[in-house]
Amino acid sequence: MRPVPAAGKLGGVMPRCWLPIAVAVALSASGCRAPNAPTSGGPGPDADAALLRDQVYARRGEIELLADVHRPPSAAPAPAVVLVHGGSWARGSRNRMARIAAAVTEHGFVAVNIEYRLAPEHPYPAALEDVLAAVSWVRRNAARLRVDPRRIALWGYSAGAHLSALAGSRPEAADPGDASSVDVARVQACVLGSGPTDLRRLGSVPPLRDFLGGPPAEIPDVVEEASPVLAVHAESPPTFLYHGRDDWVVSVEHSRALRDALLAVDVPVQLVETARGHLTQLICPEEIVVQALAFLDRWLAPDSPPETD
Repeated sequence: MRPVPAAGKLGGVMPRCWLPIAVAVALSASGCRAPNAPTSGGPGPDADAALLRDQVYARRGEIELLADVHRPPSAAPAPAVVLVHGGSWARGSRNRMARIAAAVTEHGFVAVNIEYRLAPEHPYPAALEDVLAAVSWVRRNAARLRVDPRRIALWGYSAGAHLSALAGSRPEAADPGDASSVDVARVQACVLGSGPTDLRRLGSVPPLRDFLGGPPAEIPDVVEEASPVLAVHAESPPTFLYHGRDDWVVSVEHSRALRDALLAVDVPVQLVETARGHLTQLICPEEIVVQALAFLDRWLAPDSPPETD
């Protein structure tokens, strides 16, 4: 097992004195609109609409969790890609994934761009349950969304990549009120950009404490449970990873570790490393989008192994 870097370094590469700056920059760059104050419940779907805005995919008490559904022109059922934004689990909105949504839709897939409950008001596993609820909602509403329910993927960046990776390997973590079975919440592929995959590497940085609901050193079992690299198994979905080698917010070692874990159990995986950092990688250059979509073409193809009902 790869040794775990000393606590206090994010991914084992950042000087301790830079951490407050990095956290502040990452948070401010991720937007500030939270899903725990939705503006509306969303209109009913229009059979001919290209964009279904503010769709309510789940309710948590008085909180409505929203998604924008972007559909290609074809009326035929298409694969769906659920998009999960980043923001240190505490900030951000679906606006951060708007460019990816456009590329996914132009490619002929349905893009479902979601928001989810944020820390510290809603600690783990709230966000994970929300991501799985979104997948379940897409599958249950496949006909009216023009989605092929056998072909659903997750695409996340940063904290969104962490949640997507964890959801991909742990569909059983879905709230029973959202998914009638594990297969309802299961995805067929994941695209993960610059995500923290081994939370043990993050030490006790404030975003992680807020996300987990306590000091990591005091809840090591939760840290391990919430680490995608430790959740991998032979039925984890095929995964496309992209990460910048100059990322000092989340070290590229996180993606390398997840790649190695997936390879160890014979799960198809591809890692593309770039010369970018964490915030510049967020832009997601066109060549990465093209490669990610080609990966999804392969694993969301109509002749891919069908989902078990």
